[in-house]
Amino acid sequence: MSDGTHGHGTTLAGTTAGTIGNVVTLTIDGVTIDIIDITTMDSTNKWKEKLAGLKDPGRITFTVNYDGSASGNANTIHNNLGTSQTWTVTFPDTSTYAATGWIQHYTIADPVADKISQDVTIEFTAEPTFTDVAP
Repeated sequence: MSDGTHGHGTTLAGTTAGTIGNVVTLTIDGVTIDIIDITTMDSTNKWKEKLAGLKDPGRITFTVNYDGSASGNANTIHNNLGTSQTWTVTFPDTSTYAATGWIQHYTIADPVADKISQDVTIEFTAEPTFTDVAP
């Protein structure tokens, strides 16, 4: 019986950008929902009353080892900044998480005693889909 899945082998690809190489960490900051406070002066027993509001599809943040070559991830990330496309995370067990969005932000860190890396944010603009592994 498996108690989890190892992250090694996870991939991230955009329909225009293609597969992003050298990914070190990847976080899906998933769907959130706004909370609407509808509390009034006559709410029962002074309890706040709330409604579920609109859903936010979230974002992906990831870190890559810098590759500044012509076909490297630094060039790919820069050239796809703001380009709407479908981004798909494929996990080692073949389940996927996908949504339309664009690269919203990236930074390049160049420490004196460590590797150069990039932190990237993809902002989703539509409902994500999760496809589980077939039983």
